[in-house]
Amino acid sequence: MELITTRRLALRWPIESDFQSLCELWTDPRVARFMDDWGPRDEPSVREWLDLHTSGTNRDGTHLQLVITLRATATPVGWLGLGASQDPLADWSFGYAIHPDHRANGYATEALTAALDYCHTHLSIESAWGECNPANTASATVMTTAGLVEVTPSPTTRRFLYHPTAPH
Repeated sequence: MELITTRRLALRWPIESDFQSLCELWTDPRVARFMDDWGPRDEPSVREWLDLHTSGTNRDGTHLQLVITLRATATPVGWLGLGASQDPLADWSFGYAIHPDHRANGYATEALTAALDYCHTHLSIESAWGECNPANTASATVMTTAGLVEVTPSPTTRRFLYHPTAPH
């Protein structure tokens, strides 16, 4: 079931048939390069993650784990996770990954923009933050294009803040 749609994309809860696509995504070294220690890195870990997120028991309004698909073909192209933040910088934090075969099409920006708007308008989330490796200029571009503002970095990452009600 689609939770969020854009002109080209559908963001939906994971389903069992996503297993192979998610394995390809998270075990790809080009994805792992910038994911640091987050996310499953082998098939058993992907299976565990998928079992948790297809069960429906964790859909309590504190986070969204979404598969990004192309609307025209239903092809999974990535993942976007948003949830309650442990960091006082913002209410929620997020992470995302696009399969390397589908990069440079604007999918990450389109998905992130739509998801942040959804969180703000439907879940009353006032702020969210994301971060990226300093060398990951593509991800930094995604976040700034999606309307986030770069803030003080951590010692190891660039950080970006979404706050739609703040004056610019």
